[in-house]
Amino acid sequence: MRDGVVILEDLLPQEAVDGLNAELAPHFVSPRPGAFLAAGNSSVGGVWGLHAMFSEQLLRQRVLELVDAILLPRNPMAATATAPPKPDYGRRIVDPGDGCLQLVSEGDWDPARGPNCDHYRITAGVSIRVHPGSKDQPLHRDLTLWEPHVPNDPRTPQYELVFHLALMDFTAANGATRFVPGSHMWPKELLATQEDVAHAEMPPGAAVAWLGRTLHGYGANRTETPRHGVLFGFSADWLAQEENQYLAAPPEFARTLPLAAIQLLGYRAGLHGNYLQGRKSENLLEPDGDGPADA
Repeated sequence: MRDGVVILEDLLPQEAVDGLNAELAPHFVSPRPGAFLAAGNSSVGGVWGLHAMFSEQLLRQRVLELVDAILLPRNPMAATATAPPKPDYGRRIVDPGDGCLQLVSEGDWDPARGPNCDHYRITAGVSIRVHPGSKDQPLHRDLTLWEPHVPNDPRTPQYELVFHLALMDFTAANGATRFVPGSHMWPKELLATQEDVAHAEMPPGAAVAWLGRTLHGYGANRTETPRHGVLFGFSADWLAQEENQYLAAPPEFARTLPLAAIQLLGYRAGLHGNYLQGRKSENLLEPDGDGPADA
């Protein structure tokens, strides 16, 4: 919350890194020219649907604890979490005196205390290989995806948290992601200079996490070896997912995953919708006689 970015050391052991590398290797394609998010790079999208190991290895308690603390959901995901205090905000049915019943919202809400969403979902899962000779990616904020509908305003809650897991050494020379610490508190008109930039250098198994408002971009790869990791993010349940997880991990595959992964992929209803009559709110892949609309 101070810098807008932090490195988590030793998130995964080496054997887990080796397993993810082996699964990703055959899926990489030739470098793509010109695309903003992958200029001169190659990528593997939809990693959550490639193999169950991605859910098993990446959705660790340490990750979920951090997402709980930043996004402040009504229903936290980490096993160690406790539900936040009930907000002083709600709805009641009011009769103006003539029988014309109306549902009225009332009360106070503190975004610093939350809850700022019912729950959160996976918004993306991709591995990007930064090839030798690639240039610095333009600095940007991931929250731009939802602008102007979600404003880039430091006074508003955090709606997104993104992780990048290193599957090899990340160095300034091979394109370690560049960050501008503190930029999550900047007005959007303020431009960064090279002096503001820091590189997220880290060994395999470590991950860098950043807020949706933090300026960042992949670095230029000045070595002879491609650099790659796994990028995955979480956002409030009421925001559209950046990558369609229902297609990345369709129901027949999602049913093989742990419940937490099923919910985070989006097969979960909440106060903000996404329900389907006859399906369980906590797991939309399962039938239920009484849907959330009835409740």
